[in-house]
Amino acid sequence: MSRRRITFDKLTDSIVDSYSWRRKELKIVKDFIPNDKGPKQNASIRFAIPILYAHWEGFVKNVTESYLEFVANKYLNHNQLKPQFIALSLTKHLAGVEIKNIEDKTKTIQFLTDQLDKKSNILTKNVIQTRSNLKFSVFTEILFLIGIEENDFLQYKSLIDDLVTFRNNIAHGEYLHIDLQAFENLYEQVEIVMNLLKTKIENSAATESFKIA
Repeated sequence: MSRRRITFDKLTDSIVDSYSWRRKELKIVKDFIPNDKGPKQNASIRFAIPILYAHWEGFVKNVTESYLEFVANKYLNHNQLKPQFIALSLTKHLAGVEIKNIEDKTKTIQFLTDQLDKKSNILTKNVIQTRSNLKFSVFTEILFLIGIEENDFLQYKSLIDDLVTFRNNIAHGEYLHIDLQAFENLYEQVEIVMNLLKTKIENSAATESFKIA
C-alpha cells in the first residue's frame, strides 16, 4: 500500500493545526477553574489534569508520527540517512537474524553494506509508542527514534514525570490536591514543551537533519 504523501508544507500545517486546537481546548478547560478557593476549584483542577496530560501525549504522538512519515516519504538511500532511520528501514530484514559465529556476523555485515546504496523503506506504523504513560524516559526514546536531541528538553524532566504521576493518581481514584498556582505553572510549562517540540520538528524538517552529516 502506498504511503500518504506528506510535503513540508503539509507537515507544518498539520503540526500547527494539532498545536492550535489543543491550546484552544486547554484554555477553555483552564478558564472553567474558579479563582476562588474551595471544593469546586479543587475538583476542577483534578478534572483538568487528565485532559492536560491527554493533550500532551496526543500532541507528541501526532507530530512525531507525522514527521516520521515525512522522512519515510522521501525514500532516500540508506547512506543518506541517520542510523536510526536505517534501523527502522531494515528492521523487518533483520528481525529473524541469528548471529552465533563469525560467519553469521560476516553475512550480516555484508547484508548491511549491500543495502547502503539502496532506497529506504522506513517503518511508520506502530513505531511511535507512548505506552499510555509518556514519562520523560519514554519521551526521550521517541526523540531518539526521530533523530532529535534531548538536551533542550532535559530541564522539563521533572515536569513531564510529575504530569504523568498526577494523571495516574487521579485516574486511579486517589485524592490529589494541587493549588491553582501550581496548576497554572504546570499548564504553562506543558505549553512551552509542546511549542519546543513543534519548533524542533519544524526545524528538523526544514534543515533535513534526518540526513547524515
